[in-house]
Amino acid sequence: MGRLKIKKKEGVLPFRETVAFRFLMVALSAVLFLIAAFQLPRAIRDSNTTLLVLSIVLTLGAGALALFHLSRLTAAKIPKSARDRMKRARR
Repeated sequence: MGRLKIKKKEGVLPFRETVAFRFLMVALSAVLFLIAAFQLPRAIRDSNTTLLVLSIVLTLGAGALALFHLSRLTAAKIPKSARDRMKRARR
């Protein structure tokens, strides 16, 4: 019987540094953007100033957040195992 080899595991990446986290944040902020944007006409129609200001702030904030996470998406890290799977799938 041969000697057993211990398989080394790769380093664990924090979830906030991965592509999955950035993509999740882009998707959530896009949904928030759409919800806030659909509230704008309703606030104008009802002449509700509070809702109008709130929906404008949410729309601008969600749009800025989506753009921020999209810009950070290019620098996000991909785990080595996922990178290897993508390389095998391309062939």
